[in-house]
Amino acid sequence: MTPSERDSAPARRAQQSSFFPLVLGGIAGIINMATGVMPFGQGNETFSLALNLVHHGAFANPLNVLPSGPSAASPPIFPVFLALILKVFGDSKLALLVATCGSIYANALTAALLPRVSQLFFDNCFPGVFAAVLWLLSAQLIPVWDVNYTTAAVLAFFLFSASAFSRSNAALPAFCTGLFAGLLFLLNPMTVLIGGPWLAYLFLCRSHSLRHAARFCCVAAATTALVVFPWLLRNHSELGAFAVRTGLGLNLYISNNDCSQTGMYENMHNGCAALYQPNVNVNEAKAVRDLGEVGYDRARLATTKVWIRNHPGRFAQLTSARFLAFWFPQKEDHPVKAVFIWIATALSLPGLALMAYRRLRVTLFFITVMAIYPLLYYLVISEVRFRYPILCLSVLPAGYLLSSLLDLRKPDLRKLELKKSVRNTPPHTSPTSVS
Repeated sequence: MTPSERDSAPARRAQQSSFFPLVLGGIAGIINMATGVMPFGQGNETFSLALNLVHHGAFANPLNVLPSGPSAASPPIFPVFLALILKVFGDSKLALLVATCGSIYANALTAALLPRVSQLFFDNCFPGVFAAVLWLLSAQLIPVWDVNYTTAAVLAFFLFSASAFSRSNAALPAFCTGLFAGLLFLLNPMTVLIGGPWLAYLFLCRSHSLRHAARFCCVAAATTALVVFPWLLRNHSELGAFAVRTGLGLNLYISNNDCSQTGMYENMHNGCAALYQPNVNVNEAKAVRDLGEVGYDRARLATTKVWIRNHPGRFAQLTSARFLAFWFPQKEDHPVKAVFIWIATALSLPGLALMAYRRLRVTLFFITVMAIYPLLYYLVISEVRFRYPILCLSVLPAGYLLSSLLDLRKPDLRKLELKKSVRNTPPHTSPTSVS
């Protein structure tokens, strides 16, 4: 075997190991579609934005109860994607089927990419195979939100940016990386808390010169800013602020008040959402219309700060409960999938410890993202979809642990096979002659 063949062998294994998760993901998605109720249609802000784009050509009116004007309640890419589906297939069951099939493919693609990302992180694709199985057992179909697509796009970004960073010519690969990062940001702005640490990790672990790495990062950052800037400019023109998205004040307001509980399911069933949520409460919706989204956010953020100062104990109780719910989701909506997320989270802790013990440099990246990404979600109503963009960073350490435990058994299995071969060797034959 030539050196080039030896070098390409791990890549071939990673490619081959991606096929099984892709097929399994498709089967799992069809089962989920057949046995579950897909969230889709009126009442969801993203769907309302998409419907308004189709009928009026404006990124506006995300509320279900009344028209509220121009909006930045969601970043633009996913509502535009939904609008294309609605434009082609109409507001019908066929549109739901197409959107759900898109989510199925995105989840299957995530499973297929995990072995390749595992090869990148651990120089071993097999932890990614275990991770793919855990992912498929945990993943929901959420066709009305971006998270299925965001998760797959994050994994693709890891692979693309690592390949681009390794190129000797920095300019074009860096530009493409920045373009990818900008589109990912406009799909879900929270991905900056994943992509930023990842590029910092690539910079610290660079194989090229400092000058090459610095030039790559500068070009990528500048390109990302150029991609995002038109959206910021639009929001300044329409809403009066260079906002990436609105809703921070609103989400803190509906999450921290006298009746709010840990999760969305509880708030919907105890009547709290009807009192505070503009998508349900007409008076709150009128306030959004009259103040504009930016003004409404500022007013509700000020109200929330007052409530927190007056109720520090209750705020601490809600925050600690949401911390726990982020990592170990509540079971009301999808109890089986929640349990598998618990399992993945529980296995990821010793997995991370093992990675640190073996001094894997990528461990620092995992810990950094897990530390900073969820901070906002500890302060707002818990929903399992908030976890999905970094669930891959839990299933991969879990897969690394399971793969390592399997490796520990291999010497014992080889010894057992040797003992059997010796036992079955004829007396006149030397055990060393057995092939």
